[in-house]
Parts: sequence; C-alpha cells; structure tokens
Amino acid sequence: MNFKIIPYSKKFSDSINRLIDSCFGVGYSLSVNFNQEGKLAWCALNEVNELIGFTLLKVEDTRGVFELIVVDKSYRGLGLGTALFEQRIKHARYMSLDNIVLYHWFRPSSQEPFCALKFGFYASQIKMNHWTDQSLAFGYTCLECKRQPCICICIVYEMQLG
Repeated sequence: MNFKIIPYSKKFSDSINRLIDSCFGVGYSLSVNFNQEGKLAWCALNEVNELIGFTLLKVEDTRGVFELIVVDKSYRGLGLGTALFEQRIKHARYMSLDNIVLYHWFRPSSQEPFCALKFGFYASQIKMNHWTDQSLAFGYTCLECKRQPCICICIVYEMQLG
C-alpha cells in the first residue's frame, strides 16, 4: 500500500475530526486541539490524497508527549501506524528532546501499544480513570468501555532520548 506522511494542514481538519471520533467516540475530537502552540501534527494520505491517519506530538520544554495517533480502520495492520509513530520519534530527536511520554488507552481487546515497546518505551505507571474528566467535559461516550464518563485504564509509557 502506498501512503505519504505530510505535516498537518488545516484543509484536513474536518477529516481529522471525523477520523478521531470514529475511533475514540463521537465528541472526542473536541478534546484534541491540534492548532495549539507547541503541538506538531502529521497527516497520512492514501494514493488519492484522502486522510487515512493522523498523529500529534506535544512539546513541553524538553519533553515530548505523544498525544494521539489514529489510523482509519480499513488501513490498520499495513504499517501506517508504525510510520506515524516513527515520524514523531524522529522529530523528537531532531528537536533534542530528553524524553517522550505516551498515554496508552488500555484495551483488553488489543495488545500493548502496537510498536512502543520495540522502540524502547517502558511502562512507568498505571492510571485509573485517566479520561473521566475529559469525557465528561467534552461529552463523548468511550467506544471501549461504552460509558460516559470513561472508566478506561491508562498505561503511561516513557522513553529516554539521547
């Protein structure tokens, strides 16, 4: 499958919001401000330039936060998520960040973060009800636990750079 990864462009905003909501619950996209200062974003496009993936890297001083990665369901398992993941790591290294933090939405139906462990991330803590306040504030029902508020478990992964 051919795809390309490009820096975020506002022309994809509506498509990004639809993709996020389809994967995390209607309304979840309201909690994601990808135009905010200090956030870097990339879009993955298919052969006809349709949005099929999206990712965010938030920079906080010398730390990177992997805020979001989302891949259209029909394009999963083809290496797109891994390519988006690599893009964030490459950029974090380019910016000479000290470490990266990843908040993983634990899903009993899936494995560990698809590629975080192979890149050198390690689990540093478990947070219960991490998305509770956010799901209430933005009014989304979690697609995993099927609740509002969300009661899913968050596993925090970290990776040291440099």
